[in-house]
Amino acid sequence: MTDNKPGGAAITAQIATDIALAYREIDRAEELLKKVMEALDRRDTPDLRDAFGRRNDGLQLGVPTSANGHTLFNVPWSVCKPIIELHIAHQRTKISVLTAQVADALLSAREAGE
Repeated sequence: MTDNKPGGAAITAQIATDIALAYREIDRAEELLKKVMEALDRRDTPDLRDAFGRRNDGLQLGVPTSANGHTLFNVPWSVCKPIIELHIAHQRTKISVLTAQVADALLSAREAGE
């Protein structure tokens, strides 16, 4: 059940979107981690390419916002694993918090209806 009205019960469109985006981030991060770790386990450099087909020498971290964006380029592959694992853990925590909010809203709605 969805209800996007203020004070409405159950799940809002925003919560549903946030949960879906967190799951997508986990999928992408796990795929990236797998590719990077397979290469590093072979003592090779990961062959990850940008949109133009150029090989990357590391990760990019930052906030890409026009001229005043803040981006670090070529972050070493050696720090990749803990960064990606932390990102996955953060997204899982976000999902837990959001689903708890939904569960609370559903319980409150059910109690109010009784």
